[in-house]
Amino acid sequence: MIDLPEASVSGLKRKHLIRLEPIIEMEKPLEIFARLNIKHGPNTEQVVRELPLNDKVPMVEFDLAYTKLNEKRVDSMWLDLIFEGPQMNQVTLRDLTLSRRPRADV
Repeated sequence: MIDLPEASVSGLKRKHLIRLEPIIEMEKPLEIFARLNIKHGPNTEQVVRELPLNDKVPMVEFDLAYTKLNEKRVDSMWLDLIFEGPQMNQVTLRDLTLSRRPRADV
């Protein structure tokens, strides 16, 4: 679990995209899932994406427009990385970049 600073949730709206760009090294191929959790009031929204590790620069985006997020009650946000079958595999996280971007108005 990676706890994100309070400043990252300040002003968070459903019109935002959260982008995750990791640099990951591993001995053997492995499925890795990223789960973004956003606590708003008593509820927690969870969005899960699989990291495309075959890409040159692996990146996933969490589109908050498809959630039932109550923008006025956002308290905290954290990221879970889920490693599927990590037995006897060395995994190194070199860098983990999260950014928040507004959706384009179309």
